[in-house]
This record gives sequence, structure tokens and C-alpha cells, in this order.
Amino acid sequence: MTEHAEEFETHRPVLLGLAYRLLGSLWDAEDVVQDAYLRWSRVEREEIRDPRAFLITVTSRLAIDQLRSARMTREAYVGPWLPEPVATDALGPLDTAELRDTVAYATVHLMERLSPPERAVFVLREAFQLPYDEIASIVETSAANCRQMYSRAGRHLAAGRERFPLSGGEHARLLTRSSKPPGAATSAR
Repeated sequence: MTEHAEEFETHRPVLLGLAYRLLGSLWDAEDVVQDAYLRWSRVEREEIRDPRAFLITVTSRLAIDQLRSARMTREAYVGPWLPEPVATDALGPLDTAELRDTVAYATVHLMERLSPPERAVFVLREAFQLPYDEIASIVETSAANCRQMYSRAGRHLAAGRERFPLSGGEHARLLTRSSKPPGAATSAR
């Protein structure tokens, strides 16, 4: 493996996580990351100041393009468009609760309400903590517009969240709880 390819591989989990958060499909995310690799392999290394920033920009733009084309396809589809659930360990480091929440099935599903640029701004700000100036160059708009899109995306997502969110422990307890009605006797035969 060349040094160029090895460097790309160090960023692959982050890029895969970014693409999944934007697209809601691991299959599509892998395709976008592969396309990003092809672009990476054709660029002169000396032209790139910050490989991570370059790859995040390329991956984001490819995902936004795919979202825009997917939106046209989805408009002809009748029924809910659900994201594909995925084991999050494949999506790079998830060091904080906020970062883990951005790949949660419910969050990815709620992001379907957002336009592709709003979705990109929200993910790049929330999950990757990129500054608005950097996000603006990725989505090709102004930093002020990015702030507005982030705020609007947050309002759209908050409107669809549960009124009483469960903690991780409470959620696990409810999922593993027996399906017996309360007060049902257990026989020890």
C-alpha cells in the first residue's frame, strides 16, 4: 500500500461516519467514501495543506450531490424512507454522547426532514465541531447562512423528538424487559 493510500485509510472511519450521517445508508456511504478515495488518489499530495479537511470536504460534497439526486428518486416513492440501521463501531470514534446521538437511527431518520445543505451543515457542526467558516467553504455558502441553516435544522429536529427522552440505561431496560403484563404471576414449575 502506498503512503498516499495509507494516509487515506487513517481517515476512512471518519469519512464513513460522515457519509452515513448524511445519507442514512451504509451502502451509499461506502460508495461515497470510495469515490472520495478515487479523487484523493488523483490529486497531487503537495497541493493539499490539510488532508483531513480536504477529505471531509470531498466526502461532504459527494454526499450532498447524492442526497440531491436521491431526493428526486424519493419523491416518486410512496411510504416512509427509513435509514438503514448500522453498528456504529464501523463509523469511527464516537467519544461523546452528542456524537453517538448523530448516528442514532432516530436522528438519521429525523434528518430526512432537512434539505441536503441543512443536513450537511448540521452534521459537520454537531458531529465534527467544524467552524462555520470551514463549513461555509464545504457547502459553498456564507458562514452567516450556515449559522442560519444550523439553527433551522436544530429546530426541525427538535420538533420531531420525543417529549420525554429516555436515558441509555432506561432504554436498554425497557427493551430487555419481559413482555408479561404488570402483576402477572410467574409459575415455577
